[in-house]
Amino acid sequence: MRIYMYANSFKRQGLFLRLPSLLWYQSQISGTQKNKHIMAEIREETKEQGKPLRSTYDLNSNDGPGNIITQVQLRGENYDEWARAMRASLRARRKWGFIDGAIKQPKEGTIEMEDWWTVQSTLVSWILNTIEPNLRSTISYMENARDLWEDIRERFSITN
Repeated sequence: MRIYMYANSFKRQGLFLRLPSLLWYQSQISGTQKNKHIMAEIREETKEQGKPLRSTYDLNSNDGPGNIITQVQLRGENYDEWARAMRASLRARRKWGFIDGAIKQPKEGTIEMEDWWTVQSTLVSWILNTIEPNLRSTISYMENARDLWEDIRERFSITN
């Protein structure tokens, strides 16, 4: 197995690798392409062993930015219905934490930063795809999904 070959080279670099601590290990290495390739192979080996290695940044082949993740379109007056449908859909995809702030933006220069922006772009697209086209043109474009969500909430939520 390749993982054991890599483990020896990691030991020489002063890093100790065990399967249960892959997430810790991933946060300790630099962001070079070689390390990304190595981590991809470690993930693959882990999957082959039946041990899923999940990340909040994971997107699968069905998570394209052109998808409409709920059939409820925001028309303005139906904000509460739209927000509930979006929340349920994002929770099902393990992405709600990006909207509610539970998943924080990583520090610049870390491996996760590119993944963070990939997920942000996808989330922004999903949100915009579920807004009626006439209404969408009146909404300011934002790159951060949480900021976009808050802007829409402030604009359309009716508080009693």
